[in-house]
Amino acid sequence: MFDMDGTLLDLAFDNLFWQHAVPQAWATQNDHPLEQALQILKPIFKAQEGTLNWYSLPYWSERLKLDLTMLKTHYQDQIGLRPYALHVLEQLKQADKKIWLVTNAHPIVLEIKMQKTGIASYFDELITSHDLGFAKEQTSFWHQLEQQYYFEKTRSLFIDDSESVLHAAQHYGIGHILGISQPDSQLPKRQQ
Repeated sequence: MFDMDGTLLDLAFDNLFWQHAVPQAWATQNDHPLEQALQILKPIFKAQEGTLNWYSLPYWSERLKLDLTMLKTHYQDQIGLRPYALHVLEQLKQADKKIWLVTNAHPIVLEIKMQKTGIASYFDELITSHDLGFAKEQTSFWHQLEQQYYFEKTRSLFIDDSESVLHAAQHYGIGHILGISQPDSQLPKRQQ
């Protein structure tokens, strides 16, 4: 099981989008300087962290009164694979392993990124937390995943860049977890 953003795809795109493009668009729309917009938006974003809303493009489009699908499409050329991601997927496919994409990304975002990268065909399942009703940080996500998709959790490998998601997976009993230490190629590696 692979996460998408920060695991297979470079998190630099999402950081650019959420930390610069969205605040700039909101600042322009609301006639605020960028610094003031960042101060206003930071607690609004923080309040939803770790919830399904945090990852929902429609939620944020409505909340911020911005067309974020259009904005994300505008920036889609910045979407890129992490080094060796394609090689790993190819090797696993050749070894006849079942490969699942398990992401918190909203289905709209998933579609944009699959179209841009062309990696959908490597996966046996494309699973978004929005279809299960819970974010991967929540124990209920893992219960729903196991109910809707058969897998042997003790024999499964889950790879993600989020410590809270990895802890939730481990707590649920996923047998093997692997964390990504540099999800954004533009930032230094995280300290372990």
